[in-house]
Amino acid sequence: MVVSDVVIQILSKLPPQSLLRFKSVCKSWYHLINHPKFVTKHLLDSFPHKHVLIKRALTNHSGKQELVFSILKFSLNGSVSIMDINLTFQEIDPLLELCGHSHGLVCLSDCDDAFLVNPMTRQFHKLPPSILIFRGCHHDDPDYYAAAAVTIGFGYDAKSSDFKVVRIVSCRGQSESRIRVEIYDLSKDKWREIEAPDFCGRASCKSTFDMYHEGIFYWWGEGEPRISETDHIITFDMSEEIFGKVSLPESFDNKKHKIVLRVLNKSIVLFVYPYKSNETNIGTYETIIGTDETNIDIWEMEKDEFGVVSWSKLLTIDPPFGVEHPLLFVSCEELLMESSEGHVIMYNTATQLFKKLPIEGDVTYAKPHRFEAHDLFIESLLLVEERRDMINYDF
Repeated sequence: MVVSDVVIQILSKLPPQSLLRFKSVCKSWYHLINHPKFVTKHLLDSFPHKHVLIKRALTNHSGKQELVFSILKFSLNGSVSIMDINLTFQEIDPLLELCGHSHGLVCLSDCDDAFLVNPMTRQFHKLPPSILIFRGCHHDDPDYYAAAAVTIGFGYDAKSSDFKVVRIVSCRGQSESRIRVEIYDLSKDKWREIEAPDFCGRASCKSTFDMYHEGIFYWWGEGEPRISETDHIITFDMSEEIFGKVSLPESFDNKKHKIVLRVLNKSIVLFVYPYKSNETNIGTYETIIGTDETNIDIWEMEKDEFGVVSWSKLLTIDPPFGVEHPLLFVSCEELLMESSEGHVIMYNTATQLFKKLPIEGDVTYAKPHRFEAHDLFIESLLLVEERRDMINYDF
């Protein structure tokens, strides 16, 4: 039975959860929905509909932690629908951090182990072991070195129509120490090493900061006081495979401020806000003597015709008591924020009104940052287990 063009057009605009059920309607629909060309068409039709993805870990009734993705869809009338997806993968630790997402795929990792997951199809693929981090080497080996992953990032290479994972590794040998970098290509399902500058070793893993956006992955970059280097942003171009450095606003002080990197109207924005009294700086593991200020400064990244980056302050907000940690922008005036009690709050910067969404974090998990929130998420049918098929079609 041949599926008509009209049916294909209708099906390609349906959400993945519906299409997965429709596979059982008949054999022709099953083969259609699984076909790479239909998967690509569905993806292209889904691009205008970008949602918010929130990752969290919850403790179930048996005391075990589960990985939960919440997909938030915002309508024109201001209402929000929430779909929770519980993923009970025994192989995946629910506390793994989300290290980028693209085309409906997310990367979960602790820097050593890495998984690509499609939350909508509930499929995952564990990446092969690192080619730079060797285990079990004997200390008498003259080539012996101790290697540890520094950080990891995931994104899409539009030039090669491939997904990539980049891992930065710190290698300490008997005579020297250096930074090495490896790239994983999904189409080939293997790692390869690339040349990289030493400064990329200053990248660090921050769940509130790491982000993939329009072909570039962004990490927090630790400054080096010995050479008067300030904190900065480290970038990686997924297509050109080149690292770069971007400065931060001059007023930022890592010992006084926390920082969140996100997107607003396709522009990179920074949330900069003070540490609370006796709060711990996760980056330096210092106890900060903070303030009781609650102001959040929002800065926008601007680039001139030569690619030189500057920052301009968009606005300053003072959220209500107990609504303190910014997650991301939903619109120009609406923010998702985390409350001190572990709730997700929708806050309007213009009216200063807020409402609590039915999304809660695990009370046993350290606060704040019970949630990892990412916008511009696209629902897709991409199958990480059939990566060689999907790569033949242009996204």
